[in-house]
Order: sequence, then structure tokens, then C-alpha cells
Amino acid sequence: MDATDAHDGTDDRRTGFLGREALDFGVLLTAAGAAHLVVLSLGHSDDGARALLAVGTLLVLASGLHRWYRHRRPAAPAAHRVETRRPHGAAPVHEPLGDRLWSVRVTVADVPGGLAALTAGFAALGVDIRLMHVHPAGAEAVDEFFVSAPARVGAHALHAAVREAGGRDAIVRTADPHELSDTTSRTLALVGALVSGDTTLEDSLLSLAAARVVETADAPPAGLGREDLSGTVMTLPAPDGRVLVVRRSGTPFTPVEFARCRALAQVAATLGSRTGGA
Repeated sequence: MDATDAHDGTDDRRTGFLGREALDFGVLLTAAGAAHLVVLSLGHSDDGARALLAVGTLLVLASGLHRWYRHRRPAAPAAHRVETRRPHGAAPVHEPLGDRLWSVRVTVADVPGGLAALTAGFAALGVDIRLMHVHPAGAEAVDEFFVSAPARVGAHALHAAVREAGGRDAIVRTADPHELSDTTSRTLALVGALVSGDTTLEDSLLSLAAARVVETADAPPAGLGREDLSGTVMTLPAPDGRVLVVRRSGTPFTPVEFARCRALAQVAATLGSRTGGA
């Protein structure tokens, strides 16, 4: 605001000063006259006195409640503004602008400090590790990272970081936010859904193993037993005596994943036998 604006605003206030004072004084005189008439007409009888006391009490209570409400009302919106305020153009902290969620599965040497170079490589790219699963396999381990990466970091950059850190057989794919739950909680939830009848074993295996398809066959595929694992295919006994064939694309199943799915199939078989016995 410049000097001209300030001067104009002051002149406006001075011009309206006399009018506002006259209006206020007129309202005061009118109210006093009305009160005098009411007192004269009602104040000389017991009923009139009681009526005046009742009206006065109601007005005092109404005024008190109104003042309390006016002082209390702004509290909630103020707290809301504090929580949601952020710099202009910035994204919320929990939803970084342009970030993408990736799954990076890599084979690393299962020795102390084997992950240090890999995590340092991720950090250099500005990648945030959200979740990690370890799949032991003898002298080596298959580690799966769920990472949030800036938009400028793609699958090629993640592959390069893994190679420079000494990782092997890296499989990089885009991931779904629903995969960011720990496996134990997800498995228990699937078992509960099986017990309650809210899901089927096939659907549970699709979720637990991130599989592409689960088929029921009379016999296992060539070269596999009824309970076996080979690359991207695993077989499990079905509750009805047939065989479940679980497949997914690109990412081989690990022994840990096979053990989880086998335990889930055993739960379903136990439930089926109890239901049949009943």
C-alpha cells in the first residue's frame, strides 16, 4: 500500500465518524425509551416483575452462550490450517511429487556388510527404501527391496546401481502400494479369510505369491512333483486331491515363498478335512 492509499483510507474513516456516532446514540436512546415503557407497564405488578426477571435471565444466558460459541468456534479451523499448510507448489510429505514405487529383487553374497554398497548406491540416487524382504538361499541371499524413487530414476538406473554394488540377477519392476505390508501380517490376514470363508485358496495364493495365475490340474507339469518348485512355477497339493500350479512371470519363486504358500495350502487342507468330517 502506497502513501496515497493510506491517506484515502484515513479520510474515509473521518468522513463516516459523525454518522456512526449519531446512529449509535440514536439506537441507545430508542432502547432506553423502550425499556422505560416496559418497566412502567409491567413493573407495578408481581406478574410484570417476574416477566422482567425471566426475560432478563434468558437474555443473559443467550449472550453468555453466544460469546462462548464465538470464542470456541475458530479453534478447529485453525488446527486444520496448520496441518495442511505447505509451501506453494509443494507436494505433501507422505506423497512425494513424481516419485514411483519399484520392486528391486537382487542376489547378494550373504556376508556381513554385503548390503552396504547396495544401500549406498540407492542413497546416491535419492532412492528411499520403504520395505525389504530377505530370502536366504545358502551362501547367498535374494533380497527384495521396495523403494520410492524420484521420477528421474528409472529401471535402467536401478539396474546400474545394483551392478555397481556387486549384485546379480537383478529383477526390477514397478510395484503396487498394497505390497508395502509386512508378509507376516498379510499371511495371517489371508489365513483368517480362509477360515471365515471370505476367500479361496487360489485367490490367497495369488496375493501371497504375487502370482500371475493359479490353476488346478489332475497331475503336475512334466518334471515337477505334487509339491515342488522350479523357477517361476510351483506346485502344491489341492484340498480336493488334485494339484495347484502357481505361475508368475519374470521373477523366480524363492524357497521362502514356496514354504509360505505350502503352509497356506496345508491350512486350507486342514479346514477342508474338518468341514468334510462335520
